[in-house]
Amino acid sequence: MACSARRLTVFLIIAGLIVLIVPWEPVTLSAAEEIAPSPSSSEERVDVKKGLVAFVEIKTEEPVTVYILYPTQYTKYKATGSADGILEFKNITWLIYPIPALLEDQTVYFVPFVPKGGPKGGPKEGDVLFHTIYEDIYERIDRLMKGEEMLRAGMEMAVAGGTEVIRLTPLIPGLKVRLDFSGDTRFVIVKTIDLARYRKGVKSFEQLYEESDLKGSEKGINFSTTDFEDLYLIVRLIVRTRDPVRVKSVIHATKESAESGC
Repeated sequence: MACSARRLTVFLIIAGLIVLIVPWEPVTLSAAEEIAPSPSSSEERVDVKKGLVAFVEIKTEEPVTVYILYPTQYTKYKATGSADGILEFKNITWLIYPIPALLEDQTVYFVPFVPKGGPKGGPKEGDVLFHTIYEDIYERIDRLMKGEEMLRAGMEMAVAGGTEVIRLTPLIPGLKVRLDFSGDTRFVIVKTIDLARYRKGVKSFEQLYEESDLKGSEKGINFSTTDFEDLYLIVRLIVRTRDPVRVKSVIHATKESAESGC
């Protein structure tokens, strides 16, 4: 029974049907009762019927921050402006976000706004483009088990500072990951324990770079995950430019990832 439950959980994760609270860094949970910016005119509501999964694609030319809210959060946000507990994606230009409705209908709201330091006034209608597709949950899992590679998640964000830490996704064995960089960077991909050592100052970027097998200074890298560890991308800009470097991640599920259960 435990094995069956674990396999079902794995299937739902790789199919894009379980969204954990922090799927990516710099995805952050806002501080308690933080006051959010005024809603823009480009907010989007997505309704998903039971048995379907919606994949919401967001595109924008300039980096924006996007709040993702479920109905109770949205009601509070509209009434008080509070960002307490809201899922937040910072400085993105492209995002694919899955909304599963496995047991009941789901409704999710997307509210984009320009981050601090950006142009005043917030994004206007048409600045942020939304596109949503719907798939049958069980048909999706069946296609995956038959060997079809399927998009699991995707994001592009702007990196303007010297060093950024980005959480790739909750990972399982067998996922295919593609990373692309629009400018000159050095990067290293580390596990959670090494990220903790880096943040505490126990290990430097150079030490992590020397020890890791997943690293480089090229414009892109492909790799497959080998275990159930979360992975973090640490990016360091080699040359500072006026325009931010775009970091893009695309993750696909495979039949091998489906067979990573018991």
